[in-house]
Amino acid sequence: MEAFSLAIAFLVIFFTISFFAFRNASSSVDSNLPPGGSGWPIVGETLDFMVNPEKFVSDRMKKHSPDIFRTNFFGEKIVIICGPNGHKFLFSNEDKHFTAYLRKAMQKLFFSTQVQNSDKVLSNDEMKLPRFMAFFLKPEALVNYVAGMDSIIQKQLKTHLEGKAEVKMYTFCRSITLTLACRFFLGLENPERIAKLVGQFDKVTHGIHNLPLDIPGTAFHYAVKAAGVISKELADVIAEKRARVASGAPTQDVCTSMVVEGMSDEDISEKIMGVLVAGYSTVANTITFFMKFVGERPEIYHKILSEQLEISKSKQAEELLYWGDMQKMKYSWAVVCESMRVIPPVLGTFREAKTDFSYGGFTVPKGWKVFWTVNTTQRNPEYFREPYEFDPSRFMEGDRMPLYTFVPFGGGPRMCPGKEYARFVILAFIHNLVKKFKWEVVDPNERVLGGMMPYPEKGLPVRLHPRYV
Repeated sequence: MEAFSLAIAFLVIFFTISFFAFRNASSSVDSNLPPGGSGWPIVGETLDFMVNPEKFVSDRMKKHSPDIFRTNFFGEKIVIICGPNGHKFLFSNEDKHFTAYLRKAMQKLFFSTQVQNSDKVLSNDEMKLPRFMAFFLKPEALVNYVAGMDSIIQKQLKTHLEGKAEVKMYTFCRSITLTLACRFFLGLENPERIAKLVGQFDKVTHGIHNLPLDIPGTAFHYAVKAAGVISKELADVIAEKRARVASGAPTQDVCTSMVVEGMSDEDISEKIMGVLVAGYSTVANTITFFMKFVGERPEIYHKILSEQLEISKSKQAEELLYWGDMQKMKYSWAVVCESMRVIPPVLGTFREAKTDFSYGGFTVPKGWKVFWTVNTTQRNPEYFREPYEFDPSRFMEGDRMPLYTFVPFGGGPRMCPGKEYARFVILAFIHNLVKKFKWEVVDPNERVLGGMMPYPEKGLPVRLHPRYV
């Protein structure tokens, strides 16, 4: 009890000192800065953002400016650039005004202790995928993996869904997408080994977007612990790859290619950790909400099924998918796009101003952080008619939507390099799923939680009904 009282007293003193320091710092704000607020000491307006990001942004756009406003997350001075013009400005000036920025919380999870304990800002080159690694994510390289991924998906559906009356799809989607990512990036095929990693990666992805407090009991603390477990496993994998390379084994996955390129164990581990998290979590979220929207709309399910059965009819029995099949899944991809429009797998990302720049009549100083978010356009009635209606036809019609309004993968030089990888994993999953099962959502009113990365509160339980062709 005494320890608890001392802790409370310490926090009161800490926040009191922080408040006056924060207020004094705020009093010297340049009058030409974008309008906005700073929120509470230390945490700024982070809590308001995490509770309801869409409301947070829309309220401040109305109150301050529809183009740009300033805020504060954990003591970081941040501006949020809004709307399609803001997206265009940001994506078109990536190398001129902006540099990549990784929050300290993410550096602690993904990078070495040396980086974590320094004040160093990681450069674009340090965060950029190596050129040969980026090549693996291009269509000309992915074509070699479609059949293998198709085979893995079929096995996963048979093992985990057949014979089940009800399944929590969020859990399953994270498991299958991590399995695919481990196969593609690490060359791992051992189910038991991958199963051990699923829970650890879930803790990391959950902790990334929570308060970065490394205190026992917090999500971030569990994420730090989980990142340590993953790093140890990656060290074992890298050692195995080095041994295989030394024995003359051929290059078959991204990790082996990194070894061949002469990258250090530390660099390989950092890069692989990042791409694994990105390569499974956002894809899993996209598939999960696809399942939700389609499970609530039988007419859309039947249109997807018809498209996928036509593809199957053009193939020999037991013939696996190939890249050309993906190009035929136009309606299925329109449904995926509409899912990402209504519930984006991730709401945006950060940059850092590498120079002073002006936008919307205001000046943003060098060193300030810049956040762009899909929330300012993708559910905005100015750009999408009836934005809360689920209507895949908007991605099939001849009328093109305004540029820079649908940006789930970002844009410009830093557009998500894994866009094509995500597309083929999602479509291969859909192809196999709809041919085997119909489904219905157990609770259509299930809440969507999460700030930066939305997720269904109960894990999206669905009732499965086998299809017999």
